[in-house]
Amino acid sequence: MTGKLEKGLAKARKTVENVLKELGVNAVENEVESMEGGHAWQVARGSADVMVSLVPGNDHTAGRIRVVSPIVKMDGGISLEAAVRLLELNGTQLPGVAFGLIQGDMVVLVAERTVLDLNQLEVQEMLNMVGYYADMYDDILVAEFGGTRIFDLD
Repeated sequence: MTGKLEKGLAKARKTVENVLKELGVNAVENEVESMEGGHAWQVARGSADVMVSLVPGNDHTAGRIRVVSPIVKMDGGISLEAAVRLLELNGTQLPGVAFGLIQGDMVVLVAERTVLDLNQLEVQEMLNMVGYYADMYDDILVAEFGGTRIFDLD
């Protein structure tokens, strides 16, 4: 089983690189630091940056593909009202993606799945959905709860 798990990550890397190439993105130039044994790329999608990471598995689990986009930094941390709103959106409006928090003040959108049997259409779909919802909800969340779009921080 371990050999299949290791091959899954190598195949997933080729799959992601092929998708990036089809999008006109140079995979080598857009590769960023990742965890040991993994791979990661940063891609612009509308007003959002999207990070595609391949995370190695272990002897018992397959590697994962994780697509994440930080979209809003909340001033002073996230309020209970904003957290409840994000959970409501997760449950009603976001097929295949979900909001999350990093360090208590950064709202992110994330999609994740195993790399086993991953195909190009699935990678494209993950990138498109995370990019689309990140581009849409960064403005909505700032208007509703304040904070700053990550796009505007640089």
